[in-house]
Amino acid sequence: MAGTRSLLLGATALLTLAACDFVRYPGDGGPPPSTPETGPAVPPGAPGPPPPSAPVTDPYGQGDQPADSNTDTGADTDADTTPDTDVTDTDAPDTTPDIPDTSTDADTDGTTTPSDTVDPGTPDAGDTDTDSPTDTDTPADTSTDTPDDTTDTADTDTTPPVDTPDATDTDEPPAPIEPAFSFYAPGALLPGTGEGAPEDMIFAPDMVFPIKDSPAYLQSMVFTFGGGMVGGDQCDTRNFEYPWRDNFCETRTSNRNSTYCPINKIHQGQDIRVGTPDSCKSERATTAADRTAHEVVAVEDGVISNVGSYSVNLRSGGRIYKYLHMNMAKLSVKIGDTVKAGDTIGYVSNDFGGTPTVLHLHFEITQNNGNGGWDYVPPYSSLVAAYERRENGPGELIDDGDVAIASVPAFVIPEGVEIIE
Repeated sequence: MAGTRSLLLGATALLTLAACDFVRYPGDGGPPPSTPETGPAVPPGAPGPPPPSAPVTDPYGQGDQPADSNTDTGADTDADTTPDTDVTDTDAPDTTPDIPDTSTDADTDGTTTPSDTVDPGTPDAGDTDTDSPTDTDTPADTSTDTPDDTTDTADTDTTPPVDTPDATDTDEPPAPIEPAFSFYAPGALLPGTGEGAPEDMIFAPDMVFPIKDSPAYLQSMVFTFGGGMVGGDQCDTRNFEYPWRDNFCETRTSNRNSTYCPINKIHQGQDIRVGTPDSCKSERATTAADRTAHEVVAVEDGVISNVGSYSVNLRSGGRIYKYLHMNMAKLSVKIGDTVKAGDTIGYVSNDFGGTPTVLHLHFEITQNNGNGGWDYVPPYSSLVAAYERRENGPGELIDDGDVAIASVPAFVIPEGVEIIE
């Protein structure tokens, strides 16, 4: 009974050793499928080799070992129990599990032991271990990266990209902005009508244009068609054309003056013709009290400080704006009213205290001089700037010699002729 038990224990030990030899491979417990089997086949159930006769450091090649570079011929004189330590082997430690050599070395003691393990890595030049399988390193990947898309310029296109300009990408400068209107310089009065003030200072830089939205033409109402010195029709199409012309300081017979005018007896404001020839004819045919075609607005925030028989004064800080010849029957304001810039004050007409004039707005600016008085200042440049803002476009300054005024002669005011407006 005891002998049988010893045999069973011995067999169990041998099987355990065989199992350990088997499970040293990674993966599913067996050799990699691609590793060829070498040496004689071991019949199923055959006893394995006996356990080693002395302790070994790493019998199954589990630890970090230098690559095998010995020249073992297969005829060992004793049990191979020490890992190779060839100092000439300069390979870095290989962490890939070794492929077992299934051949058996013929030891002198008549027993069989596992053969030297073979490094499947790249063999050294002097590696001549004849008891191992031929090294079959997997070659490095030398395939060429073939793009899967013929448009993959990152792989194949070595030509630098060409910048194709858009349809709007040109080297030409932007087209110049078309002027919204044109005007003569300040002080450039019609020849023979007086001596103007070449003052281009904008006295009211933030004011709104006094006509809300109708076309406007700055010009003399006396020395143009329909005026007292020319005759003709005030609705003549030539009166509704650019360029604008200053008429501050224009000659008058009444004693009106300004420190900005070279001579006395002058026109103290700027005349503004409004609308079109057709609207002129329509307004002329309308009863004076019903004329509401062209809206007049406050040029700044302020207070209505005076309403006369044909005038309205708007006081704003250190300036007073005067509006003349509106439809006094249809005013939208009264004395003491507070208004905002752009609020309606009234409508263009020709009221003149019983003496009619042509359809237009006469506009003045008086400014506090700091000495308790008020000076009439040139409104022309302020009106030009305000119209540019209203029209959202620049005005074009015209040199006085660039445009011939063939239809309007140089005026010589006859003696004894009274010019009131």
